[in-house]
Parts: sequence; C-alpha cells; structure tokens
Amino acid sequence: MFKNKITFSLSAVAATAPVLFYMYLYRRMPDFVPVHYDGAVADRFALKGSYEIIMISLLGWLGFGMIKLLQLLLRRLFLRSYIENLAVVHRVWNAATLLVTAGFSVLAIYTLLAMV
Repeated sequence: MFKNKITFSLSAVAATAPVLFYMYLYRRMPDFVPVHYDGAVADRFALKGSYEIIMISLLGWLGFGMIKLLQLLLRRLFLRSYIENLAVVHRVWNAATLLVTAGFSVLAIYTLLAMV
C-alpha cells in the first residue's frame, strides 16, 4: 500500500505520539480530569485512566485507520481510474494519510494538555 516508507513511518510516529504523550502526562494529571465543558466551566469529569481518556490518546491511530479504510473503499469503487493513475493516486493518498493522522494526533495532544 505504501510506496513511500518515509510517509508510512511519519504517519506511524504521528499516530503514536499522543499515546506516548499520555503516558508521559499520566503522573502529572489529577485523579479526575475534565472531559466536557459548558462554556468555560467543566461539567463532566472522568478518571485519568478511564477508557475515555485512553481513547483520546488513540485519536491518531483512529485517523490513520479511517483514512486507510476510506482509501480501500474508494479504490474498490473506482478500480479502473485507480489503475490508470496509480503513481499520482499513491502520492495523494500517502500525503492525505499523513495529514489526517497528524491532524488527529495534534487534536489528541491539545486535548490531553487541556486536562493537566
């Protein structure tokens, strides 16, 4: 799938960064962290080890999985045009995968920083 190993490696690093950041911040987090705000006031809290917080740290991998699934579905749907433009399509999808994964990872890191 990935013709460019560098793009795959960067996507994997971007997806893993929020998980490592969560592990780094875990000791510094309070026992209960805010997970929902109404305006500027936190109105819902969760334990720092709850599944909600772990899922936030996995947002990078979620973005990576979603874009790869979308790529697979669109490739099957438009197989003929995919084969005709293979080199361009691979470059575009590699770039899109990296951008979406990085975007979800930045969102996860920003959210984790707001909890500390």
